[in-house]
Amino acid sequence: MDYIFTNGYVLNTSKETFEDNSVLIHNGTIAFIGSEQDCRMAASQAYEIIDLKGRLLLPGLVDSHTHFVEYAKSELLVNLRDCYSLDEIRAYLINYRANLSWNPAWILGDCWDRNRLSDPMKLNRQFLDEIFPDKPVALISKDYHSKLCNTLALKLAGINANTPDPSGGRIERNEQGIPTGVLTETAVELLDAFIEPLPENTQVKAIQSCVNKMYKQGLVGFHSMEGKLSRDLLLKASSLGSRFCLCWHFPVSELDYVATEGRKSFEGDDYYQTGGMKIFGDGSLGSRTAAMDAHYPDDPANVGILRYSDAELYQLMLSAADKGFSSTIHAIGNRSVRQVIDTVRKINLAYPDSNFMHRIEHVQSICAEDIPRLKATGLFVSVQPLHLAYDVPMIEAYWNQIQDQVYSFKTMLNTGIPLGFGSDAPIESINPFLGIYSAVERRHALNPDASVFRPEQALTPIQAIIGYTLGAAQSSRMEHKRGSIEQGKLADLIVIDDYRRQPSTFWLTAQSHLTMVSGEIVHSVI
Repeated sequence: MDYIFTNGYVLNTSKETFEDNSVLIHNGTIAFIGSEQDCRMAASQAYEIIDLKGRLLLPGLVDSHTHFVEYAKSELLVNLRDCYSLDEIRAYLINYRANLSWNPAWILGDCWDRNRLSDPMKLNRQFLDEIFPDKPVALISKDYHSKLCNTLALKLAGINANTPDPSGGRIERNEQGIPTGVLTETAVELLDAFIEPLPENTQVKAIQSCVNKMYKQGLVGFHSMEGKLSRDLLLKASSLGSRFCLCWHFPVSELDYVATEGRKSFEGDDYYQTGGMKIFGDGSLGSRTAAMDAHYPDDPANVGILRYSDAELYQLMLSAADKGFSSTIHAIGNRSVRQVIDTVRKINLAYPDSNFMHRIEHVQSICAEDIPRLKATGLFVSVQPLHLAYDVPMIEAYWNQIQDQVYSFKTMLNTGIPLGFGSDAPIESINPFLGIYSAVERRHALNPDASVFRPEQALTPIQAIIGYTLGAAQSSRMEHKRGSIEQGKLADLIVIDDYRRQPSTFWLTAQSHLTMVSGEIVHSVI
């Protein structure tokens, strides 16, 4: 079926404005942009008129950084996102156990956050043992950089007082040297081989359900930072009819396998591309493991965790480049960001005529002098505006002395660095409209009454929209196919109310009235 969108306003990305145009969709692509009459004349077959009724027509939104399978599973597993005290966590877990509809081998889940708790160290293995003495438990922290385990889980993995900290990780211990149950950074990998996942069909159904829900939020695709097993589940959901575009960034451990598949970074088709090799450069702010130039205020011995030495990071990236792959590097602390910049400069010298597009993820703190250096490397910058909304208290507690380095979106854009926006779901909500609000308003917990954090770094709504559209397309080198409403591009489109006539709080409840993926309407309430 062909369509003509008319009687609304169409985003002109290059001009950063909206225009009173109509758009003809033919064979899944944008065939013509102009007046309604001209679109009718350009149509070569029967078409359906879609009356926008004064609404806005935007490119479909794409999330540049998710853990989508983990996000899908979070609807089935433990989810402590709304628990702000030990009592709330205890009540949630007791209720979760009482209402289990199947008999899992492991109790899995996420979103615990010690930064919220008045007595954080009491969230430990003994706390879990009281509720789950007979089942192993492994719960991922809100920032995905730690796991909270009960005694049985540690026993199954052979982790005890004599187990040394792995390189780039830490086994939290009490004063007697006994593990508390919290594993940080690479230490979480000590557990991975022992965890039994959910059945495949259960995971695929959860993916399909979440894909259907994301259409209402204006999303038509996402990047996933997960392993091959998760990639295969996503492709299975796609083969069963779920419509979405996927760019898969694979872990370091799977480089040799991915090289056998015969594709290089950002090769593929309209619906599935191979991305870069995902490298963790450092930790996170919430776990106080982001690698910093100076120590954390409450811990003079702690400057975070740099996962690799300069030489090791260079060799990792070189090994990927030798096989034709770009690198996608997580870097949150200013020290880690600088290390990535320095390393990519060396990689660029080693491959002067290459066409690699390396990505740096997060960039939550960057020294002012490193911003032009970042621009010069050609690194693509992927950021998550919604992290800002919930990081403000931790910034004030742990990064107060460097607040002028934190979440510098506007400065990076003004320097000519393109940004792709994402959520890091399930760490934060996958809803891109909340990300737009956070990029524009920069208020703690998305509270309209909260003060604006670094207002000079606030973006305009169109700049934020571009982060989820053209910026997201650029982040996988698909800007020739999607990301803006131009003739010849894929008809990935959404319809929203005209935010220009409403207060910025519009974004907090915004929804797509119609979502189209490659010319197919996958959601409509028009």
